Amino acid sequence: MRHSKKFFFTTRKLTGPYRFIIEAAKKHSEEFTNERLSIIVNQNYRIDIISIFYVIKFFIETNFFSKKKIMLVNYHGYNLGRYTIPEIHKNYNVYSNKFLFICESLKCFYINLNILRSIIKLEKNNIKAAFIDHCMYKNGLIFSVLSRKKIPIYTTGYPKGIIYFINNKKKILNYEDIIQLKKTKKLNKKQIKDAKSSIKKIIQKPDIIPWMKSIKFVKENKKFDKITHLIYAHSFTDGQMLYGYDGFINVYDWLEFTIDELAKNNNNKIIIKAHPFFFDAKFPNIMMKYDRKLFFRMMLKYKKNKNLIFLKEPIKNGDLLKKLNKKKIILISHHGSAILEGLFLNFKCIASKATFWSSKFQLTNHWDDKLTYKKILKKNWDHLNNCKMIDVYNICYQVFCNPLSLYGKHFWQEILSRELKIPRQKIYQESVDILDKVNLDSKKLKKLIQKISKSIECVKIGN
Repeated sequence: MRHSKKFFFTTRKLTGPYRFIIEAAKKHSEEFTNERLSIIVNQNYRIDIISIFYVIKFFIETNFFSKKKIMLVNYHGYNLGRYTIPEIHKNYNVYSNKFLFICESLKCFYINLNILRSIIKLEKNNIKAAFIDHCMYKNGLIFSVLSRKKIPIYTTGYPKGIIYFINNKKKILNYEDIIQLKKTKKLNKKQIKDAKSSIKKIIQKPDIIPWMKSIKFVKENKKFDKITHLIYAHSFTDGQMLYGYDGFINVYDWLEFTIDELAKNNNNKIIIKAHPFFFDAKFPNIMMKYDRKLFFRMMLKYKKNKNLIFLKEPIKNGDLLKKLNKKKIILISHHGSAILEGLFLNFKCIASKATFWSSKFQLTNHWDDKLTYKKILKKNWDHLNNCKMIDVYNICYQVFCNPLSLYGKHFWQEILSRELKIPRQKIYQESVDILDKVNLDSKKLKKLIQKISKSIECVKIGN
C-alpha cells in the first residue's frame, strides 16, 4: 500500500449485491470522513508455519477437538473457536463421522488462524473503513481485530440492514455485540399499535417474509390435545452460534439434547416442527439439502418414541398455534423469530440467551449454559415465567417497523427492487446472477448508490 492513498477495506469483491452494498458503504464513509477512498479487497493468505504449529497444539490440548473444549481455543485474546466451529459445521459429513470432523476442524482452524494472524499484523494507518460480510464465520475474526483497531466497520446482519459502528471501547467485540437488538426508549401509543399490527400480519400471512414466499404451506388436520411442548427446529448447517455461545456448539446438538431431556418424562408429549425453509423448492441451496437430511436423520433416531411427533411438512406457525392450548403448552426455540408469535399470543416460551435480542428483555425463560437449560426443561408450565408484553412490543417494533431493517421500505434489497424494477423475491433468491447483469449508466448508478448509502444505520456500542 502507498501511504499517500486512503483505503476502504472489504472482504468481498464487487459482484452481485456487493457491487452496490460496498459502494454505498464507501460513499457513506467518504461523506463521514470527508476523504476520497480507494477500495482494496482482502488478499489470499500464504502458507504460515506458525499457524500449522498452533493448530497441532490446539488439536492436542482439546483432546482431538472435543465438543467440551473446542470453544476454549483462543489466540491472543481472540475467540478462535467461536468463529471456527460454524465453519466446521457447514459440512454435512462432520455430523456423523468423527474422522471427517477432525479433518475439517484441522483445515478450518488453520485457515482461520492464518487469517487472524494476517489481520493482526495489518497496518491501520491508511485504512479508513471496512466492509465485512458474514461475520458469524471466519470473517468474524477480521471484524473483531479491525474494530479493536478502531476502524469504522460496515456489515449486515439479521434482522438489521446495513449497519456501521466504531468501537471506542477497549474490549474485543464479537458479532453478537453489534447485531443483537438492545432495549430502546419506551414506545409511544402509536408505536405499540404499529408493533401489534406488524406481528399480527406475520402470524396471518407469513409469506410476506421474503424467504417464505416460495413455500407451499399445507394444512395440518391432526388434533394435539395432549401436547406439552412444541420445539422449533433451525438450520443445522447455516450460521451456527450466530448470536454467541450458550453451551451448544450447533443446533443439532441442542435439538438432540432437548428431545433427550424432555423424553425422560413419559408425561411429556412433544412436537418437533421442521423449519419451513427446509422445503423451499425454488431456492434449494446445498445447505438446505443438508438441513433436510439432518432433520430426517433425527426423525429416524426417534421413530420408536410414541411421545414425539415430527412435523415434516411446511405448516404455518399461526395455524399450528391455534390448535394448541396456551395454558398448558411450552414453546421452545433456540433463537428463532417464530417464538415472537408465541409470545404475542401469550404462550410461555423457552429460548437461548444467544438470540437476536438482548437478555435484558423479559421475553423468555432463557439459558446460557447446559446446566441452566436442563433445569428449565424440567420445570412444568406453572413454574415458568410469563413474558413482559411491553418488551414483546419493543422487539416487534424494532424487527418489523424499522424502515432500515429487513421489513422496511428503506432496506437495501427493497431499494434495489424498487429502483431496478426487479421483484424483491428475485433479489433475495437470485441476487448474484441478476445483479451482476444489471447495466446502469454512471448517473443512475450514482443515484442508486446514494439511496442505499442513506439507508445505513449507526449502531452505538454499549447502548
